[in-house]
Amino acid sequence: MNPVNPASTSGSGGQSSLRGAPVFPATQTTPVSSSSRTPLAEVQANGLNFTAWSGKGKSKAEILKAWRTSNGQPPFPDVLLLRDCLYLLQGIDGRYVRFALRPPHEQNPYLTDKGKAGDGTAFSLGKEGTGSLPASDEDQVGHISQSIRTLLADLSEMGMLYRRVTHFLETHQAGQSKGGMTEQSLCHFLHHELSEYHRLLAVLESQMSLGEPEANSPTAETEGSRLTLLRLGLWTEEMRLKLKLMTNAVDDATSLHGGALVSHIHASTSHGDPLVRTFMDRILEEVSKPFFLTLQRWIFSGELHDPFQEFFVQLNPDASVRVGRESPYNPGDTGFEGGMDAAGGPDEAHKVWEKKYVFVKKMVPGFVSEEFAKKIFSTGRSLNFIRYNCHDNDWIETQAKIANAGQALKYGDLAGLERSIDDAYSIASQRLLEIFYDKLNLMDHLKALKSYLMLGAGDFAELLMEALSPRLGKPAISLYRHHLTSDLETAIRSSNAQYDPPDVLRRLDARVLEYSHGEIGWDCFTLEYKVEAPLNAVLDNKAMVEYERVFHHLWRLKRVEAALTQGWMRVTSGSRMFERIPGLTNDWHHCRVVQAEMVHFLRQLQAFCQLEVIECSWQSLADFTSKREGDLDALISAHRTYLDRVARKVLLLSHKRDKQEILLDLVREALTAILSFRDATDELYSWCLAEATRLDRLRDDSRGLAPALIPDDSGRAQDQLRSIRERVKKSSIDFQDRVISLCHLAAGHSDLDVRFLAIRMAFNGHYALRRSKSKTLRAT
Repeated sequence: MNPVNPASTSGSGGQSSLRGAPVFPATQTTPVSSSSRTPLAEVQANGLNFTAWSGKGKSKAEILKAWRTSNGQPPFPDVLLLRDCLYLLQGIDGRYVRFALRPPHEQNPYLTDKGKAGDGTAFSLGKEGTGSLPASDEDQVGHISQSIRTLLADLSEMGMLYRRVTHFLETHQAGQSKGGMTEQSLCHFLHHELSEYHRLLAVLESQMSLGEPEANSPTAETEGSRLTLLRLGLWTEEMRLKLKLMTNAVDDATSLHGGALVSHIHASTSHGDPLVRTFMDRILEEVSKPFFLTLQRWIFSGELHDPFQEFFVQLNPDASVRVGRESPYNPGDTGFEGGMDAAGGPDEAHKVWEKKYVFVKKMVPGFVSEEFAKKIFSTGRSLNFIRYNCHDNDWIETQAKIANAGQALKYGDLAGLERSIDDAYSIASQRLLEIFYDKLNLMDHLKALKSYLMLGAGDFAELLMEALSPRLGKPAISLYRHHLTSDLETAIRSSNAQYDPPDVLRRLDARVLEYSHGEIGWDCFTLEYKVEAPLNAVLDNKAMVEYERVFHHLWRLKRVEAALTQGWMRVTSGSRMFERIPGLTNDWHHCRVVQAEMVHFLRQLQAFCQLEVIECSWQSLADFTSKREGDLDALISAHRTYLDRVARKVLLLSHKRDKQEILLDLVREALTAILSFRDATDELYSWCLAEATRLDRLRDDSRGLAPALIPDDSGRAQDQLRSIRERVKKSSIDFQDRVISLCHLAAGHSDLDVRFLAIRMAFNGHYALRRSKSKTLRAT
């Protein structure tokens, strides 16, 4: 027992500083014998005559009540506690039972100022409070049994729960809460439930008024329908459970909002108690109404109405909002049009599609799976993209179809929700794909990229190479764009490319990249294919960079092939023309052998790129597009898969980050060696031509037909021949070493197609034999 001050436990304190334990009146103690056995004579003297037996024995409670009354400890009148209980149920201090103030942390929570002074006694009725009322302060004193104390604690708990709920509502009404529409719906539900609670209190008070005893007989009892503490506890049991559930929802609302709050409440609906399950379903149905309203606008019109960021689809704060038409539902939301700058940048449509709206996983309600939520996300994005970026003239028809498919969405009809979203997703996705395939002719553009930037149109590539070769061999500073575009148009008019749609041909352009001092035209020439919104949602800037990267590699192969073809013609004709020059038979034979290896290398590499990589990858993409399944994200993903596969295989890239381009570097070095070999054979051809001319003149001079115009300088000619032979030998060895390393590394590549490429390049074991010989020579 601890003393307390009744004044300190009055109800003048604020709600935020109150604890949940009631304060009860103390009993006035009377000294009694320390012996547990009181003599029968003394008991009879006190008015308790147990010898008079009426034929029916008294219960222990009645005997104990009579004994305490005889010793100055009568039971505290229930009618007084009952009145206080009705106040407690409303969170108000009663006359005899009060809510204790929250004590400081350093103070014993069961002590107050008066209690520390030693006045009065107190007893604890729970984890958070004490109760006390000195006899000198009140006229009515008496004993409170343990069962009544427990009942009072339960009733006072309802008062504390009521205070917490009303405090939440008052905070929200005062504008101190930052909650959104979900929290407003929760407050609406709480107001309705508290109205039912107040109605219950009114009924209880009327019952108590009907059964109150007369004023001159405070201990009189009325039978029948009189309200008692026990009946009060029983009649408020269900409401006490509801108050607990409402308090839990209030606690969740202080730390969660929007979809996260809906998800947390939904988790509470999985309960074994039917009452709890039904009540939580009612809360969830009311709280989820703003969510379903936002959802309905998003999937049926593509508009995001979410001013408090409670939906799992949100505007990306990192995406800049520029020129665009602002949404009437969500300030700051300009749709997909808001992501386009005034110039319509080459990558803006893709950035807007990918980054304008973000998917917030933590805001997805528990009754919506992540896969289903992503379908909702895609549906709204598709509708918004159709409206603001595709400028679809048939938008009204599309919107009418979706409106007919959709109904009012609510929590109680989850099966209908799934059907409505599936229908809206199907309509919006199919309409957007129809725009890309039929209106924007996406496949025509993809075929053009394959034909021109991947050199799939062989006649066009040959004619373009023939037209540009004289210009690209010059320094880059001497190149002019109008010359390049003129040669490009000539190649288009001279090939089957002239039959392509005009919209495709106007996008094809030739330009010069940035170059440094000393570079030639081959190093900085490129073809580009121009796309704009909304096509660049699929053909984004990253994809076009990959196309140009593949073009540069294939264009280099084409250049080396053309150079090697011209060199082959010279070597073939030169070896027959200059057979009469002594000592050159072995040189021309060596050149023909090395050239055959180079031609085999180039043919295998080009066949691998065009037939096994590009054509097979294109077939997979064409099969996907012919089905017209999925949504725009699926189309973008399929195109990325196609392009990534082409770039990875054509460039012979490895999955190892530190060795990603090791095979590509070997191919480039081998191509450089081929060009060096071709230059060396050209010099050998020129030297043979000069040597044949010199020998003819010497022969004519010896025959007296014509005098020698220049002196005979055979020593210098031999020095030039030795230099040429060294260059031919060095370039051929460099090429063969690179091919040997390429075949060896490609044989262990993770890609099976690259392994087969290595097998075809070294099909007869020639390079494997040379590699073993080179190892033997190094070992010796």
